[in-house]
Amino acid sequence: MYQFYYADPTGQKPIPDFQLNIRDSFHITAVRPTMWEEHCLECAAPACFGNCLHYAARRDGRCKRFENGLLTFPQEKACCGQGVRVKFRKWGNMMTLLFPTMLKEEHYASLFSKTEKQGKRLKKLVDSSLPLSLRWNGIRTVEFLRRRKLRKLSSPDFHADAFLFHGYSHHPAPFRLVLEVYDDHTPVYKTSLPIEPGENMHTITTLSPECSIADRRIKLYPENDLDAELDILWCDFVQGEAIAAQQPAPTVKCLVWDLDGTLWDGILIETDDPKTLKLKDGVIALIKALDARGIIQSVASKNDYDNAYPVLERLAVAEYFLYPQIHWNAKSSSMKDIAKCLNIGIDSLALIDDSIFEREQVRSALPQVRVYDAAETDKLLSLPEFSVPITEESKNRRQMYRAEEQRNLLRSSDNTDTIEFLKKCHLRARIFTPKTEAEKLRCYELVVRTNQLNMSGKKYTPDEFASVIAIPDHKIFAMSCGDDFGEYGIVGFGQYKVERNILIFTEFAMSCRVAGKFVESALFSYLLSIEHCTSGSFTVQKTKKNSLLRRTLGEIGFQTQKDTDKDIAYAFTEDLLHHEIVTVEGGLS
Repeated sequence: MYQFYYADPTGQKPIPDFQLNIRDSFHITAVRPTMWEEHCLECAAPACFGNCLHYAARRDGRCKRFENGLLTFPQEKACCGQGVRVKFRKWGNMMTLLFPTMLKEEHYASLFSKTEKQGKRLKKLVDSSLPLSLRWNGIRTVEFLRRRKLRKLSSPDFHADAFLFHGYSHHPAPFRLVLEVYDDHTPVYKTSLPIEPGENMHTITTLSPECSIADRRIKLYPENDLDAELDILWCDFVQGEAIAAQQPAPTVKCLVWDLDGTLWDGILIETDDPKTLKLKDGVIALIKALDARGIIQSVASKNDYDNAYPVLERLAVAEYFLYPQIHWNAKSSSMKDIAKCLNIGIDSLALIDDSIFEREQVRSALPQVRVYDAAETDKLLSLPEFSVPITEESKNRRQMYRAEEQRNLLRSSDNTDTIEFLKKCHLRARIFTPKTEAEKLRCYELVVRTNQLNMSGKKYTPDEFASVIAIPDHKIFAMSCGDDFGEYGIVGFGQYKVERNILIFTEFAMSCRVAGKFVESALFSYLLSIEHCTSGSFTVQKTKKNSLLRRTLGEIGFQTQKDTDKDIAYAFTEDLLHHEIVTVEGGLS
């Protein structure tokens, strides 16, 4: 369900012809109700409307974060038969709350119908000639009551088995679509979906328990503030299970290797010295040829991991194998695990093994998986299922999946410990002196736009800001951030001077999208280090909107020196809470 009443349906561009159907790959038994709304990653409404460079008035006077709202359209393959077109403007994100229920589709369809009727009434209010304040208050009241009703829905089991995404990207280049779960301002789960130009379908089954807790806030947005345009049929948490294909796919996406007697000569457990094991003839050439074609590879072997994996490393082939399954479980189970980890269909896997027993076990349990005798190694490249074109993308596919492997390790964890979650995100920050006009403009945007993590609260004109950053004996810096799921772009700006080994801040603003991630701890600690200062001074002018900054500074270890009605002065040292979580690099000129 979508907040569709701000969109203008006139002049709508044609909807693409969707070739795929998510129901062919996933059996859906229940859907979590959502109400995707238009929001801003840097939101501090309504204080930001008068000074944000990207403010564009919506018809209710609020800020338009999408080019044309959430424009819905009928599509039988979509959830409840309704898709949505969204073109993100800078900082735009789709947001919804998690409600404590899962509904059978017929019940969801009834709820959807009632919501559509309510939305049509709200659209009339949006399009009316009433004063903006009346329109906004009327809409806000209805939306508040709707959320309250949704919160009252309940079911005994509302955990999510998967997050389904099906959409079409009109953006000319690949990007990542970030899905993030928040507890207030604290991120508790994060993943991202690789989006290619054209049709995309993803099923994420490695969800954290955080994805099933009521009132968690969900954000969906393209990385690095891209103005991407998407037609979306599904972006929903569901219950159900994947549907296994009955026949092998036309092409193999992943070849899974046995080890003993297949990858190398000999049997590890019967070998006195593992160093005598060598790759079989032609194996390394085949591994590299498959890798160049973009066919990923893994391992399914009945061995002890701690003994077998070092052999792969010594033979210099470990880097080619993703999610290796080295244990004593059935190989059909290993094949399922590999497919799940890679997020690809089991029918696109193939096994090469010297044991007829293992081949038949997999063939019997998973008839959709191709199996090959190790004696057929030299024939594989000539088979049609391995005949795929070599492109620049295919050459880099293993590296793309390797990065996704690290993300999967995070997705599959429970993430009950926020600190452990943040460590696994591998947050990184880079500081530098903004020199280009684009970099300086972004810093200006942060200072005048960001309210919650803003030191001075001053709303400079462009000329005033130019004078501020040119103050003699002061240094300015910009900070960009990223993690394993994508890039944030420039999210911080600051200015300081050094006097008697004290770092004295005179201006600071940071995007709230990195709030709660201890970026501040790492940044301030790093600046003290590179400036060889023993302590820092930081005075916050109290505003109605920057209580988050004041609370955050206190939580990470800033010490209050003076607190008045107008401002609060802090001192700080390098020993700030969890400063080691974020890696900081770079320097200032």
